[in-house]
Amino acid sequence: MTAAFWVLVGIVLYVYFAYPLLVGLLSKILPFDVNRQPGEPDVSLVVAAYNEEEAIEKKIQNTLSLDYPKERLEVIVVSDGSTDKTADVARRFETEGVKVVELPQNMGKSEAQNAGMAEAGAGLLVFADADIMLKEDALRNLTSYMADDRVGCVIGRHTFENPDTPGVAQGEGAYWRYESKLRGFESRAGNLAVGSGILGIRRELASKLDPDVGEDMVLPLQTAIACRKVIYAQDVVSYNVVLPDQASQLLRVKARIVSKDLRGLWLNRAILNPLKYPLYSWGLVSHKLLRWFVPFFLLGILFTNCWLLGNLSYLALFLAQLVFYILALAGFYIGTEGPKQLRIIAVVLSFCVVNIAAMLGVLRFLSGRRSGRWVPIRERN
Repeated sequence: MTAAFWVLVGIVLYVYFAYPLLVGLLSKILPFDVNRQPGEPDVSLVVAAYNEEEAIEKKIQNTLSLDYPKERLEVIVVSDGSTDKTADVARRFETEGVKVVELPQNMGKSEAQNAGMAEAGAGLLVFADADIMLKEDALRNLTSYMADDRVGCVIGRHTFENPDTPGVAQGEGAYWRYESKLRGFESRAGNLAVGSGILGIRRELASKLDPDVGEDMVLPLQTAIACRKVIYAQDVVSYNVVLPDQASQLLRVKARIVSKDLRGLWLNRAILNPLKYPLYSWGLVSHKLLRWFVPFFLLGILFTNCWLLGNLSYLALFLAQLVFYILALAGFYIGTEGPKQLRIIAVVLSFCVVNIAAMLGVLRFLSGRRSGRWVPIRERN
């Protein structure tokens, strides 16, 4: 049991600390340098929207205000069987060049994006959710990376407008700062194959999406398989607002994302071949697969620790774990507002929520359950 305990501890420490350090070191020793050049290629920006009546107007206005030539930018809003006035609001902007595609029923985000891609006429596709806003220079910066023919996909840096909000949102903000740093390392090391937020991809690399996958997982994978680079662009900035104290909603949405991403990785599992894609397979196993299985490792650590309680050191480790999980429970039931010194509970709660979601997502995938349709996290149920 002692060996099992330390092997499991070692895996968790590798996932969260050793792998970032190793890929960070690689990014300094053998950096991938992008040959950026300013340019204004034609861009089709696709927004899949389901019941986004309150967000879609702001989204379209934000898009039309970007520092990019209007004649080079095609905006496509796909209303995925919305039961509210999403399509009606979007049509107000048709005179400004916005194209509206209305699906008769809710098919799911991926199917809506497929409909948008079918309408797109540009050689560069950009995807951004209805609640995600872009900084004024986001598109101009994104296209500059595409001047390098080796680059096939660009992932933007996602930020939050309310990073100081107490509650699970604060923990989520800390997670994204960590994830941003890691993706920066992977991008410079040349083994980045995942994304989120704003995503741009060359049209010839984007194939039709399976209904039960996410574009931010599959499109970077397809790019890597095609031997093109995926770049994490710090200056391609998107932002939105996260809801405070919505741990249960965050749990549901993240479980769904993990399930979809696992399916996406399974459908593109050729990239896990270490002989053909050594850097990508190492990164995906370390960054994604092992992280998704961390909750099972954590349970294993707690279980094996129970067999070692006769030793005072192992008793202290066991009690430390109990305190950690009790803090998370306290944050869930009582809330995480209070003095800054106590807000570490928000980070603890977020960590536990993310890992419980990962466990549920893995189990959902293994059971064969699918979840093609989605409800935006900002909707309160």
